[in-house]
Amino acid sequence: MQRRQIIKGFATSSLLLGAGGISMPLWASGNSRADVIVIGAGLAGLTSARYLKAQGLKVLLLEARERVGGRILTLNSTGMDVEAGGLQIGQGYGLMRTYAQQLGLPLVSLGRYAEQNAFVINGQRISAEEWPTHPQNLLATSEKNTLPSRLYYQMLSKGPEYALPWDWTSEKYAPLDISLDAYFSQQNISTQALRLMDANINALSLKDLSAADAFYRLSLARIGGRGAQKIEGGNSRFTQALGDELTGELHTEKVVTHINQSHDKVAVRCEDGSQYIAKRCIVTSPFSALKEVSIQGDISPQKRQAIDKALYTPVTQVHFAVKKQVDASMLEATNLWTDNALGRVFSQLNDAGQLCYLTSWINGQQAKALDMLSPSEAVNTVKRALEKYYPDLKGKTDVVHHQSWANERFSKGAYIQFAPGQVQTLVPHMASIEGRLHFAGEHTEFMYSGMESAIVSGVRAAQEVAERL
Repeated sequence: MQRRQIIKGFATSSLLLGAGGISMPLWASGNSRADVIVIGAGLAGLTSARYLKAQGLKVLLLEARERVGGRILTLNSTGMDVEAGGLQIGQGYGLMRTYAQQLGLPLVSLGRYAEQNAFVINGQRISAEEWPTHPQNLLATSEKNTLPSRLYYQMLSKGPEYALPWDWTSEKYAPLDISLDAYFSQQNISTQALRLMDANINALSLKDLSAADAFYRLSLARIGGRGAQKIEGGNSRFTQALGDELTGELHTEKVVTHINQSHDKVAVRCEDGSQYIAKRCIVTSPFSALKEVSIQGDISPQKRQAIDKALYTPVTQVHFAVKKQVDASMLEATNLWTDNALGRVFSQLNDAGQLCYLTSWINGQQAKALDMLSPSEAVNTVKRALEKYYPDLKGKTDVVHHQSWANERFSKGAYIQFAPGQVQTLVPHMASIEGRLHFAGEHTEFMYSGMESAIVSGVRAAQEVAERL
C-alpha cells in the first residue's frame, strides 16, 4: 500500500507538471555527459526522463529505434487509428490517465467491433450457437457448453485467488509455480480443452507459463475495473507528446551495445561508436533484448539470471483493410477465433456499421511458427487462411501491416511472462538496483498491468535515482 500512496502522490505532484526555477546540478559538461542516462524511449524511459528533467537533472535519453514509443505503435495509413502495440487504457490506469489529461490528449472508445463471433476448429467454421452440439466439439461433457474463447478464463476462475495480486511471489503460493499445463491436468481438465486453450493463450504455451503467473494476471484483471479506452488519434500520440517534451534529451538510433559501471560512474557505448557517461543509468530495455548487451561491473548473479532467462510472449499481427471500392454492405462482419495460424480475427466496423478493417492476432506457438517464415511468407499464410474462412473477402482486402514483436530486434517479444519456477526465482530480482544501474519497464512492475505498469515503473526508477543524486 505504501507504493500505491507514493504513486498517487506522483500523479498530483508539480514535478509531473514541470518544475520552473530549479537549477541544474550538472555533473559534467558536454553533450556526452549527464547526471542520468536513460536507455529506451518507451513508456518507462519517457516517464523516467520526464520526471528527472523536472527535478533539474541533466538527462540523456537513448533510443535504438528511429521513433519513440517502444511497443506502442499506432497505424494511421488507412485513415483509421489502429493499434499494433499497447492497446487498452484500463479504468485502473490512474497515472496514464493523469498524464493524458496533462498532455491535453482526450480518451476515446476502442472503436466499433463486430458483435457476432464464430470459430474454426479442426478446419471447420462453427457458429457460437452450433458449438455445444457440433461434431468437432470434443470437450468433456462438463465442458461442452463453454465456447473455445472462454475456456481459459473459465478454467482459471475455478482456481485459487490471491489475497492480494502482489502476493504471488510469497512462499504460500510456491506450489503454484508449476506449468499451467500441469496445474490444469491436476484439475482433470480434458486434453481437448488443453489443446484449445493453448491455441490462443497470451503466452508461449501452457507448458511454458507458470500457473502462479496466470493466476496473478487474473487477479489484476479482477480489480482493474470494466471498460477500456485509448488516446484519440492513437496511443502513439501519447508517447510522441512525451517525447516532444524531451527534444533536448532524446537521441534516437542509439543502439546500446555496452554498459560498464564503476564505483563512481556508468559508461554506455553505442553501435555507432558514440559513448556517454553519467552518474547513474536507468535501463528500460526488455530483458529479451538486454541479454544482447554487454553489462560489465558489479551485477548480482540473480539479476544476470533474470536477464538471461526472462521469457517473452511472441505476438504476430497481420492487418487488413477492406478496399475502398468494395461494397462493404455485402460483407460479413464477424470476429473469428481459430485453432490455426489465423489466430483470432477482430473485425472493425465503420460509422455505417460495415466491415472496414480486420486484424489477425496470433499468439504463442502459432506466432512462433509464423515467425520462422519470411515476412512475405508469413503474410501470405495468414491471408490464405483469412480468405479460406472469409470467402467473401477474397481479392477485397489490402495488407496494411505485418508486425512480429518477437522478431523485432529491440523487443524480441510482446510482454514478459514467467515460466515454471521463475515466479519464485526471477520475479524478486526484476527491479533490483544493481550498483548504479536501475531498471524499469513492464517487466519490473507487478502492482499494475499493461501500459500502466511501464509508466509506474518509470516513475519508481526515477525516484530511486533522484534519492541518490
